[in-house]
Amino acid sequence: MSDENKIDYWNVLYSKDYFFGSGPTKLAKLAYSIIKDKPIKKILEIGCGQGRDAIYFSQNRYDVEAFDISENAIKFVNNIKQILGLTNLNAFIHDVEKPLPYSPEYFDFVYSNLALQFFDLNILDKVFQNVSKLMKKNSLFFFSTKKKGDKYYKSGNKVTDDAFEYKGITRYFFDSAVLKNLLSNHFEIVKIDSDMHTNLDSSTSVWWKILVKKI
Repeated sequence: MSDENKIDYWNVLYSKDYFFGSGPTKLAKLAYSIIKDKPIKKILEIGCGQGRDAIYFSQNRYDVEAFDISENAIKFVNNIKQILGLTNLNAFIHDVEKPLPYSPEYFDFVYSNLALQFFDLNILDKVFQNVSKLMKKNSLFFFSTKKKGDKYYKSGNKVTDDAFEYKGITRYFFDSAVLKNLLSNHFEIVKIDSDMHTNLDSSTSVWWKILVKKI
């Protein structure tokens, strides 16, 4: 699938308001419980979608920089931002595969909810390298990504043992050992855990919850 087709896919999906729901996600609430007592000011969110978590963090008085590849998603975030008067939220269009326009050691906390499941190990390595450069020493990066057993695992066309293409979008389902090996090149691993959710159609969503530290 070309980059243009991928962007079209997400723009169509995010043409519907609150496509994935409203209010903070379970992961965002957990993230807040991790950082609320720490001296954190600047947060970066990778792949913010329609901004439900970025809005939540900004409402809790953090300065939030949030991006997504979808123009429609960012338009939606900025509309909500204006309605709520969130001057501490900056949402912009950006491709996570490209370097971000910030000085080194800029962020106190980096967050991403299920946005990194769409990249192979080579791209993830570049993303982690770029993110690490922007993080202050001893700052945290908390993210989720799909794991085997999820409703999309083995759905659609098999690309590799760890990847399946469904409706033109490839998702990757890496084992924890693979992710640990990759992450250890850039971070100190604090914790890797898993979580799940039963959907309205009785299918199951399963994901890794990963917390790492910039050393």
